[in-house]
Amino acid sequence: MSYIFHGTQYSSYLLNNSAMPGDFIHHVLFHYTRGNHMHIGNNSTISPDVVLEQPEKIYIGDNVQIKKGVVLRPETGFIYIGNNVVINHYTVIHAKGGIEIGDWCIIAPHCGIFAQNHSFDSFDVPITLQQNKGRGITLVGDNWLGAGSIILDGVTLGKGTVVGAGSVVSKSFAMAQVIAGNPAKVIKTRFPENQWDFKKVERCSVSLTPPEYLPYIRKRADFCIKYIDPGDYVLDVGCGEGFITDMIAKRCKRIIGLDYSENAVNSAKNTSPTLEYVHMSAADLSFDDGTFDKVTCLELIEHVTILQARRVIDEIFRVLKPGGWIIGSTPLRMTEVSSPSCYSHIHEYSEQELSDLLKRFQHVNIIDGNYFIGRKPLK
Repeated sequence: MSYIFHGTQYSSYLLNNSAMPGDFIHHVLFHYTRGNHMHIGNNSTISPDVVLEQPEKIYIGDNVQIKKGVVLRPETGFIYIGNNVVINHYTVIHAKGGIEIGDWCIIAPHCGIFAQNHSFDSFDVPITLQQNKGRGITLVGDNWLGAGSIILDGVTLGKGTVVGAGSVVSKSFAMAQVIAGNPAKVIKTRFPENQWDFKKVERCSVSLTPPEYLPYIRKRADFCIKYIDPGDYVLDVGCGEGFITDMIAKRCKRIIGLDYSENAVNSAKNTSPTLEYVHMSAADLSFDDGTFDKVTCLELIEHVTILQARRVIDEIFRVLKPGGWIIGSTPLRMTEVSSPSCYSHIHEYSEQELSDLLKRFQHVNIIDGNYFIGRKPLK
């Protein structure tokens, strides 16, 4: 027998777990309840054999199925499960760094998703007493994890990416890939690589983008260049194959492009070998606080979940110098409720939502309907 819920908040005391004060969604969504409860959406089915530790740090959406033997363990993080998700038998999820499972994901039996990692640097201290921290994991949505696959800390899987059974995923992969192996590698893509359809793909291509799109891409670069000085140190997050990074580099000498797609980064390096490109998630930047004068974020946040977009903006804020600027663009939706315009878009923002997302910045200005700038305070 399983329990079927119809939009409830389920007391952690009823689940025989020690209750901890929780305000989980204050950090990861726009609204949620306070107190010792977890949110379970409409028509979600949870086996009574599921282990739910710290349920107040777990959010479960609508039409979710969680099968016998699953372990959900948020620890100091959170577990967010979107709508229409299936988590099959005996999968274990440890979420010290936070784990988000987007809509329409399928997780096969005996998978492991581990957003944490023990340090083992010292021989004088038992490993179990050494630092154990997590960077976080995001399954953007419509992902399928094959039986027995393992997802390790710091990984983002783009929308529609499929993981072969028994694979170990230790780095991020872009949208609509089929990956397999230990460590996992790209086996093939799920769309024809020689047909660059912007309704299906995630980024522009240096060699395959149709000519009619090029003026729009150049317009984004021109917008950025207006706000960049020759002496600036610039970070271009979500750079793809470096199309715009290369244009900005003609304005300033110091620029780094980064993207979570290793294939895109390798393409950028081949096209512009004198520039610096790194394979990295924009939601988990390895740069020190206050490193950059300007950070560009062009057509990125619509391709990630709302929670991940917040992490991206927080990381950009962190790595900017006091007084530094974020310069970006994203397609804004015209109505309050509308579906994303294409498969690769996860959430398209209203002007008010974008303003809320950028609220830590000063002098935020939304320009021409889809461009934006904002300044990090001096103190």
